Amino acid sequence: MSTYEHHDVDKICQRINRIQGQLKGICKMLKDDKPCDEIIIQLNSSKAALQKISQIILEDHLDHCVLDALRSKDREPQVESLKRALNQYTKMI
Repeated sequence: MSTYEHHDVDKICQRINRIQGQLKGICKMLKDDKPCDEIIIQLNSSKAALQKISQIILEDHLDHCVLDALRSKDREPQVESLKRALNQYTKMI
């Protein structure tokens, strides 16, 4: 793996913090007996935000780790890593 930083970790953590806030808001909605459709809208929004983070990380993995491995002829470990990452990503959809 390369020594340079691929994605902006701080920005990804900011996204995660927003999702955490959104989930706390959903808990409050449940306690306040808000309509189910409104709660599901917020749950879907949170899920979409998590999927976006996964997409960013997956794209980064492809752009840096896998392409670097292909250039260096050290293909197999990174191809297997990409397969595992894709398998996990598709479980989110």
